Amino acid sequence: MSEFQTLVSEISGIERMDLQQMFDALLKKDMRRFLSIYQNIVISCTSYMDAKENAYHMLFLGMCITLRGAYKVTSNIEAGYGRSDITLEALVAGYPSMIVEFKQGEDIDGLKEAALQQIIENRYYTGLSGEVICVGIAHDKKRCSMTYKILML
Repeated sequence: MSEFQTLVSEISGIERMDLQQMFDALLKKDMRRFLSIYQNIVISCTSYMDAKENAYHMLFLGMCITLRGAYKVTSNIEAGYGRSDITLEALVAGYPSMIVEFKQGEDIDGLKEAALQQIIENRYYTGLSGEVICVGIAHDKKRCSMTYKILML
């Protein structure tokens, strides 16, 4: 697995240490640090011309390979009243589960709030238990912003 992660890191241009630090920040609920690292990855690894919601979704989903064993990673799977972009269901006791919803457009402040509201209103956390971090991330080309809410289920 370690060799596969190194290979993915080299092909994508994302430093393996950046991925480890980004997900470590999520585990510790250090959302400012998470966003800072994620923003740097978006700036360095995405194209200004490929600014579509699905591009960011796939980028994040690919980065989640580093979580294998600690999380069950699903994408676009029905839960509650709809389908979340990415759900990270904790497989390790004490780890929080996470739901991530992406939006793309010029109004990143409004869109990040809409993404979070979508998670809450559609109850994408249905079936999860314990601590769940709900994350709304909005992108406008290489700019991004994030908001979150922690639920105890």
